[in-house]
Amino acid sequence: MRKFYQIFFGILVVALFLEVLIGFPIHLESTSENNPENNPETAGSRKDLSHYSGAQQKMEGVHLVESRKGSRDWELFAEVAEGYEGKGAWELKNVRVLFYNGEAVDFTVLGKAGRIDTKTKDMKIEGDVKTTSINGYQFNSAMVEYFSEKRLLVSPGKVKMVGPADTKGKGLVVLGTGMETNIEQNLMKISAEVSATKAFLDGKNFIIRSRSAEFSGKSKSAKFLEKVTIQIDTLKMEGPEAQFEYSSGTDFLSSILLKGGVKVSGFDKYATAEQVNFDPAENKFVFNGSPRVVQNSDEITGDQIVFLDGGKRVKVENIKARVDNK
Repeated sequence: MRKFYQIFFGILVVALFLEVLIGFPIHLESTSENNPENNPETAGSRKDLSHYSGAQQKMEGVHLVESRKGSRDWELFAEVAEGYEGKGAWELKNVRVLFYNGEAVDFTVLGKAGRIDTKTKDMKIEGDVKTTSINGYQFNSAMVEYFSEKRLLVSPGKVKMVGPADTKGKGLVVLGTGMETNIEQNLMKISAEVSATKAFLDGKNFIIRSRSAEFSGKSKSAKFLEKVTIQIDTLKMEGPEAQFEYSSGTDFLSSILLKGGVKVSGFDKYATAEQVNFDPAENKFVFNGSPRVVQNSDEITGDQIVFLDGGKRVKVENIKARVDNK
């Protein structure tokens, strides 16, 4: 009989434990006092929002970390997160998201409001959104969406990009429509209606137009693609592609390379070649690939043609000339 009472008492203890556990569920609400960002022991820990349910849940001082394949994917901070039962998403206020490659933060996104899908981890951030690369490119847009599976940041509307300044002047200022940032490739693209300006300290101003553009998040190099025109004062360069290159390890714009069939005009002559390399510091153009210069009815060809002083002087290697004597 004594053994029977021991078993019965044990069952009562287990039942009481289960009742306490079920009767006191986890509450999704915190203040700045228990914000993981302020607690060094819990900073960097991951909270899976898909675990929480209820008619309405609220959490303040939010810090979330998402990982994939053993490395960090993104880290999110928000002032407030609110969720509703059955909605499968959380609404965020004053959002900052750090996007990683390995252990390095390559892109940071700031916005006034956001939304995160608790299952897919896709995000939408809106309200004066700023997307900044590790090397200083900043994109301003009304909204950015993050697609977790492909690790893409996409903004379908109007975009303004401001590039980092260099030792010769201010950074590129680019306007366009549609931005896509590939986190894995560290590559930013503007897909349509690109127009850009670049101001130099010596007073030169570039105006650049193209159908699309690409920017590296590592090297500061920039490409303008499809029907590219570059206007420098009265001089005009045209070609299918233009690439802005910076000296290795510096912020100095060393050259602009146009290729794919290029025409340079705007003075008393024009020149064509397969590619043209423009050195803005020396105001020098180097034409390679069947280069030729045409002035009035005269034509000069050679292995390489160089314009010095912005085209005021011409240097030709292995010159071949056709002169109209009329």
